[in-house]
Amino acid sequence: MNLGHILFSPHGRISQNEYWLGMLIVVLANLFLTPLPFIGGLVFLGLIYVGAVIPAKRLHDADKTGWIHLIPWAISLSLLGFGVVAAGGAALAPFLDVVGRPGGWEMLESGDLSPQATAQLVSGGVLAAGGLLLFWSLSALTWLVYTIWVGVLASDPDDNGYGPAPRQAQYARAAARSAGAPPAEG
Repeated sequence: MNLGHILFSPHGRISQNEYWLGMLIVVLANLFLTPLPFIGGLVFLGLIYVGAVIPAKRLHDADKTGWIHLIPWAISLSLLGFGVVAAGGAALAPFLDVVGRPGGWEMLESGDLSPQATAQLVSGGVLAAGGLLLFWSLSALTWLVYTIWVGVLASDPDDNGYGPAPRQAQYARAAARSAGAPPAEG
């Protein structure tokens, strides 16, 4: 098993085991390295590449194009963008309502808010935070479902347009041939 090939080469195919190992490395690096000052940002940028290469090769193993990986990106970014816009509206609407009242600006500047205005502003902030959490959760769920789907895809047991079958499949076919049994399907 060549870890450099699994993590960095966009060419060829990888088995399910290699996929899960690569994804484990990506998750651990995200958890432990990206929070580090300065270097964390560089690691994160590198992990975007690695996080695209690993699923692409797993998709190749199932004889599917790696461009499928753009679908969860589009869904996730759309959800996050919509969440930011919705949260901004939820936070801004109560503020504009308070400011639009006679004496609203003066009330905000002095900090002397009525209990109703305070409750209105706080509820807008809570609604905005809840909206962000909802759309972030949907985005995370998109990635979780996609990651599992790619990980459990059935491998193409034969060589395909993306390269030869991963070594595990080759060894299984060779063992079946030497034992005189027909090669396993799937």
